[in-house]
Amino acid sequence: MTVLDVIEGGTMTPVQRWTGRETKALRHALRMSIRDFAVHLGVAERTVSKWEAGGTGVVPRPEMQSALDTALTHAAHEAQHRFAAALPQASLPAPVSGSSPDLGAAAREQVTRARQALGLSVGDFAAVLARTLTWRPTGDDITNWETSTVPPGDVVFALSAILDSSSPASRGKDRFGDLVAVHTNRSEFSASLPPDQLLSGASTVRAVGLSLNLLSQGYPDRRWHDLVKAGAHVRLLFLDPAGQAVQARETEEGFPTGQLSGLTKLNIETLTRVRDRLPAGLQDRMELGVYDDTLRFNVILVDDLCVAQPYLAESRGVDSPAFVARRRQDPGGLYPVFEQYFETQWRRRQQV
Repeated sequence: MTVLDVIEGGTMTPVQRWTGRETKALRHALRMSIRDFAVHLGVAERTVSKWEAGGTGVVPRPEMQSALDTALTHAAHEAQHRFAAALPQASLPAPVSGSSPDLGAAAREQVTRARQALGLSVGDFAAVLARTLTWRPTGDDITNWETSTVPPGDVVFALSAILDSSSPASRGKDRFGDLVAVHTNRSEFSASLPPDQLLSGASTVRAVGLSLNLLSQGYPDRRWHDLVKAGAHVRLLFLDPAGQAVQARETEEGFPTGQLSGLTKLNIETLTRVRDRLPAGLQDRMELGVYDDTLRFNVILVDDLCVAQPYLAESRGVDSPAFVARRRQDPGGLYPVFEQYFETQWRRRQQV
């Protein structure tokens, strides 16, 4: 039985095993760019590119196999036909006549759909669920509910509310726009989304702040080297260690004179060393700069994810709240605001 046979029969069942060939065919059938398809699935653009490029062992993980099943099942009938036409020889398991619906599989699919609708990692999605439930699930719970075990009844009810609130019809009523998480301080954010997860598979990394400790000290030199070699473009903007703004911030935060400027200088030297050790043809993919302006925000933009921290008066940067936003296809939200802030400061930079 072919894909087209199953579609004509009125039932779309999942592909037995998604590879780059099927993934690319689905993207083309949906008439999406790699970027739009990545947003649709809740993954990085580089992940989709890796799938489509193929190679030994480069196939979607089990949870993404399920997400691709869902994307195909929920695609418009015309898109399903285009997918079938692109893979005329692909075979699918025939539906069993008269069989009972797999309610456990439907519940697992609902977990995946709700998480992807919000564009969250399993850890952040667990935190979102905890606001509705009377107990706190873990990231491992989310992974299990998406792949193997049936989620509890109270979780299923919570998922329905989340899906309703993330639907296009209700999005205009969404008071939080593209905001997906709020953390009371930098430590809480780092525990929820550590640097290795934040930067994993990134194609673009942009940041502006004071010393950028999260990126300079929290991410090893070797990882930076590997990230750039894999194709990432990095632009990092530090407060000028020799400028007036860093001195004003030292006074405001109660640091001894020269402490913040010394730390910033050390971080710049660390990443300059990383850049200088890259092959000659890749050094221009890691750009460093400094600026001397009143400190307002620490902003990190990793592909479609934005992490922003305001610098509060008489409060140290590590104690400031962290807001996490994800770029949406429709206009508005916080992401473009902070992206514009970065680009404005970047244009004024002094290159390092």
